[in-house]
Formats: sequence, structure tokens, C-alpha cells
Amino acid sequence: MKKLLSIVFASILGILLTLPAFAVGRADLSAADRDYLDTFFSNFAEAGVESFVVNNEIPRDIFVDFGVRHNLINRQYDLVKVNEGYWGVKKEAVEAAVYKYFGHRIKAASSRQYKLTNNLYIVPKSSGEALTFAQIAEWDADGNGVWHGVANVYVASSGFTGNVHGNAAEWKKAEPHDVPRLKGRYSFTVTRSPSDPGRYVLCDWLELP
Repeated sequence: MKKLLSIVFASILGILLTLPAFAVGRADLSAADRDYLDTFFSNFAEAGVESFVVNNEIPRDIFVDFGVRHNLINRQYDLVKVNEGYWGVKKEAVEAAVYKYFGHRIKAASSRQYKLTNNLYIVPKSSGEALTFAQIAEWDADGNGVWHGVANVYVASSGFTGNVHGNAAEWKKAEPHDVPRLKGRYSFTVTRSPSDPGRYVLCDWLELP
């Protein structure tokens, strides 16, 4: 297992270290780089992260809401079944998600949307929600371990089965009645994770007009 994890880590790190160190568009990136960055930014898009900039104090609610939603979407195996209508999201899972994707250590507390009770965020179960995902559009390195760019955020029906890394022409051909629509565009800044050089963490996320 340790050998397998080492191979996986080396592969991811290899992808990151070969990403272009200058301004490029989506078409200039390799398919592997596009897929990796699409997946990374989709974590924030699907969780509905609001605009923030690193030079301002980031509201705790942004972190807490992200951590709760990220676990609901991607870690259902780790949710606590409270009853037939509600899930419980563990406090420590929220804190771990925030550190992994933002590089910030927080002491999780109640947000305006999610109340913390006995170390659990109690959240209604839901289904049939729209599919939201992101695609890298522009990528630019400043040479100092900081990257900037633009990500496009799309929304499709909950039943969409097309390629989230595809384009409008592919979507229209595959599912002409369920083509994702552009929901918004976000400028971003990322740096290396403070604990894992094979990952990025998000520093800025600002919706463009």
C-alpha cells in the first residue's frame, strides 16, 4: 500500500511540476493538466464558494460552508446517519477539508447556514440537485510559486452524463437536450499546499462581471 501511495503521489507531483510556467489558455494545456485543474476547481464550484480575496479577512462562514458541502458531495461514506431525513457532518471532517483545499487551519463553529451540535453539522438529505462543475480557462504562473488564472463554472441537470471536461460542441452532440450552461467566471490565485507540495490551495476566488 505504501508503495502504491508513493507511486500515486509521484504521478500527481509530476503533473503539477510540468504545468506551464507562463500564461496559457485551456487549449494549450495537456489533457491530463486540464482534467486535474478542472477537478480541483470543481470542488469550489460545486460547493458554491462565494467570492473572497486573500488580502481581506476571509469570513469563517465561507470555510465552514465549504467544508460541510464538500463532505456532503464527496464523502458520503463518512457521514453520520442522524435519521431518515438528516445527515451529520463531522466537525473534524469540515476542518480537514478546509485545510486540504485552502491551507487554513480553523476551529469549526456554527455558520449562518449550518449549526454545529455535539460536534456534528446536521444537514437535511437532498437529491436531484443540479450538477455544477468547473473548467480551467486561463493559467498563468508568476514564477514565485503563485499561479493565477480564470475558471469557468457550468451547471447542468442532475441527470447529466456527459463529459465534464468536454466542450459545447461535444455536449450538443452527445446530449442536445441537456447542454451545460455557463454560470459564471472566476479569477483565482493558488499556491502550493503548506503540507503537501503535490497539491494546490486556493487563495483568491473572485467572480468576474
